[in-house]
Parts: sequence; structure tokens; C-alpha cells
Amino acid sequence: RGTAALELTLIAPILLVALLFVVGLGRMAHARQQVEAVAADSARAASLERNTARSETAAKDAAAASLDQAGVSCTNLDVDVDLSSYQPGGRVTVAVSCTARLADLAIAGFPGARTFTARSTVPIESHRAG
Repeated sequence: RGTAALELTLIAPILLVALLFVVGLGRMAHARQQVEAVAADSARAASLERNTARSETAAKDAAAASLDQAGVSCTNLDVDVDLSSYQPGGRVTVAVSCTARLADLAIAGFPGARTFTARSTVPIESHRAG
């Protein structure tokens, strides 16, 4: 008698940590996927502009808007826009780095924060009107 309650009491913390670990893995996968989508959105926004100054601004604005829409909170967002081959038929490359907080999952062995990075390259139209 009472062994089931004792077993549940002993096993509950292990099950809770395992559940938090699975949730943490899911959050990390979601954050990685969202950062990759942000990089693609930013590169596309930069490639649609007509000059380099507006391209860099468009990429950074698109990154911030895309992250807000996805619900990912970054403690440190860095958007690096490579416009070295910005010309018709060239390409735009955007690298995004986002540091996400994972402190609420520390009990399952996750670090307090993790930095996710992604890079996306988008071609510029060859027959673009200036």
C-alpha cells in the first residue's frame, strides 16, 4: 500500500526535467527556423531596393519586423548586409545573428542564452530598370 504514491513522488521530478528538455529542444528548433526565415526575408527586401543605402535599411527593417511577427525575442539582434556585388545580375547576402534567452529552461540543462545565426543570399534581377 502506498507504493504507487511513493513511486510517483520519486519519478515526478525526472519526468518534469525530461518534459522541460523536450520543450527546450522545440524552442531551440523554432528559434533556429525563425532566424533562417528572417535572413531570407531580409535578403529579399534588400534585393528589391534600387540603391545600397536603402537596401541596408530595408534589410534591417525587414529583420526586425519579421522577428516581431514570429514572436521571437532577441536580446541581441545583428543584421550584416553584404552589398559588395550589388548590381544587376549580382547578389545580396544577409547574415542574421539573434541571441535568444533560455534561462527559464536552465533546470533541464540548457544555457541561459544561445545565439542563432543564419545567412541568406538572394540574386538581383539581371534586367532591372535603374
